[in-house]
Amino acid sequence: MLKFIWNSWWRNKERFILLLVGVLILSTGLSYLIGITQANNGTVVDELQKRWKASYHLVVRPQGSRSVTEDLNLLEPNYLSGMEGGITLEQYEQIKQIENVEIAAPIAMIGSSTNYVDLANPDIKEPGIYRVKTVENINTGAKIITEEFNRYVTVGSWFPPDATDYGVSPGMQPLYYGTEVMIAGIDPKAEAALVGIDQAIVTSDNSRYFSEDEPFTAMQLDEDIEEIQIPVIISNQDFVDAKMTYTIEKMDIPFETNLHETIEDIRSKGKESYLDTLKGTQIEKYSYSTTDVHKMLVEKILNPSYDGIVRLPDSTWVALKPSTVKYNPVTSPFGERWPYTYEVEPFKLPEDSPFYTKNMYRQFNPYSEDISKWPKLRMNFIGVFDTQNLKVSKDPLTELPMETYFPAKAQWVMDSANNPVNPPADMKPTNDAYGFLTKPPLVLTTLDAAARVLGDKPISAIRVNVTGVETMNEESEVLLQGVANEIEEKTGLITDITLGSSPQYALTHLPGLDGEEALGWVQQPWIKLGSSISIFQEAKIGMSGVIASVILVAIVYVFSSNIIMLFARKKEFAVLLSLGWRPSQLSKLLFLESTILGLLVALISWLILGMFFVTGSIDTSLLRVFLIGVSGLAIYWLGSLIPIWLIKRIKPYESMRSGEVSKRTNRIVRAESILGMSMNNLFTQWQRSLLSIIAIAVPTSLFIFFLFVTFRLKGVLYATWLGEFVALEVGMMHYVAMGVFYMLLG
Repeated sequence: MLKFIWNSWWRNKERFILLLVGVLILSTGLSYLIGITQANNGTVVDELQKRWKASYHLVVRPQGSRSVTEDLNLLEPNYLSGMEGGITLEQYEQIKQIENVEIAAPIAMIGSSTNYVDLANPDIKEPGIYRVKTVENINTGAKIITEEFNRYVTVGSWFPPDATDYGVSPGMQPLYYGTEVMIAGIDPKAEAALVGIDQAIVTSDNSRYFSEDEPFTAMQLDEDIEEIQIPVIISNQDFVDAKMTYTIEKMDIPFETNLHETIEDIRSKGKESYLDTLKGTQIEKYSYSTTDVHKMLVEKILNPSYDGIVRLPDSTWVALKPSTVKYNPVTSPFGERWPYTYEVEPFKLPEDSPFYTKNMYRQFNPYSEDISKWPKLRMNFIGVFDTQNLKVSKDPLTELPMETYFPAKAQWVMDSANNPVNPPADMKPTNDAYGFLTKPPLVLTTLDAAARVLGDKPISAIRVNVTGVETMNEESEVLLQGVANEIEEKTGLITDITLGSSPQYALTHLPGLDGEEALGWVQQPWIKLGSSISIFQEAKIGMSGVIASVILVAIVYVFSSNIIMLFARKKEFAVLLSLGWRPSQLSKLLFLESTILGLLVALISWLILGMFFVTGSIDTSLLRVFLIGVSGLAIYWLGSLIPIWLIKRIKPYESMRSGEVSKRTNRIVRAESILGMSMNNLFTQWQRSLLSIIAIAVPTSLFIFFLFVTFRLKGVLYATWLGEFVALEVGMMHYVAMGVFYMLLG
């Protein structure tokens, strides 16, 4: 029978060439497309598995702490730094007791205080009135903000009863620098387990981490004021780029003679405003950068005998609670580039406020308008920690800018007239606690000390790690969701899954403050919750659908080819039946032909995949290579089942027919035109018409479906930084090859 099959193919060379073309298309399609699809699927899954990491899996917050941006599963950068308390210590203990909770690390934002550091003590002995001119240049990335302040002092024996009444203070005071510092409370043991902060402590005899029961003390200064002495550790980075220049000038004003008349004259002419108009002779000049000042501060803590700084900040009033930025959705000037666009709504203090009146980017949130009710803290510096040694995600594709220890990232990309800034300028935080970009908490104390300051609900948020979540799969997602639901049920708090998130660019418009021109548009990497999980799920579904569609199209192709060949060889089979062949022998003949062609497909597929496997072009296994080859044989077997069944209906008298003559004479419409004749033939030969429709429709519809999956998947991929990286890794040649394969089979 094998010789008969070969002679039949060789006599009909055109038919044999078509069979070989089909074999080559199927073999290359199966090997290349399924192999590359699996490799791309592996790229997507492996990259997501590799980068599906964060410092914590869940974040628990108080009710009412969601913002308008979270309707789109977007979290603003460093949102934790803007949250005040709302979670009790009892709720924290409940969360720690939940099954599968491995780490529960709370953070309690106490608020901002101005720490004053004495830098130098000018040694000026010549009597007179002096101007101490302070100029601070703050680099925001978009511009340099210059702030100037003049202070007038005397050197000599004159001490006015009320310095503010004269505009002149007695005595040359040390030069100082004031910086806004956010103070936060942590659970030392939990924070060490979460980010390894205990291993990030700078080594020194005077630098250590919190002990297990780090004490704090409270002292009642008077009836209304309590001073709490808290143990603190401080970051070795300040993050603000500013320069301070102190210039000391001697005023050309009589001092030792006619002193009383001189002072009265200054008061009558406007005090400081009058003195600002007078020239002075420069005596001394000092310059410091914020980096220099912070290094001096850290050095003083590590080495108390260090003489580069006069005095550390100790007692401080905490005036301001943490505050959030209020965002309002606006229309994006470039929707394709930035689909998520917001505008900051500034806050303005009322004119009758006891605080200084100004506009600010954050909602004003003081402890009290009565200064005596502000928390008063005395900071006991016990250590310094290095933020670069923390165990937090530093991968830019998955880095969560909501981490406690770093400021948010931002780029100034367009000015107020929507003109692009080229190149975009990296924005930097300022010393303004209620500015748009703020510093992270630089000073950390214990949770117990924070609870003494804040009261019954000190905790702002709790970051949770779940046991058993190591890889990205459905089990991990179910486990995380189960723990999140249990936390919400037992505590009434809100819980978000942060693991599997990725940065997503959002555009923010910053209006002008205090009559200034608007800065324009700032681009920031916000957090898109669950983006990696979405990519993972859609990648698996999409890639599986592609493989299934390849096999289905191949089966349809083989089936339609066999049916057409059956009709073309109908007379040949009828002659064989007339010569005594049995229908079972004809069925065996078709099955054997399909087996030969299927084996040929398998051999070519194994050859191509073997080359890929040996050269390492595709990361696959020998089992997968074997199964792809076997699938080629299975496709030809499946495609031959119906022709094998139909061949039994052929009768010997079919050999006497010439051409295709139908016994059916029913006509649907009158055959008076080409259209009518076509309609009649279409319905008369309805089996063949249906086969033609299937043979064309299946590859076409699957190709359209594939395009949908492609664009849908690429849309998900390009939604985040991580997705863009994975999309580049996958590439486009695979999709082009798939389209060509479908068109050839169609």
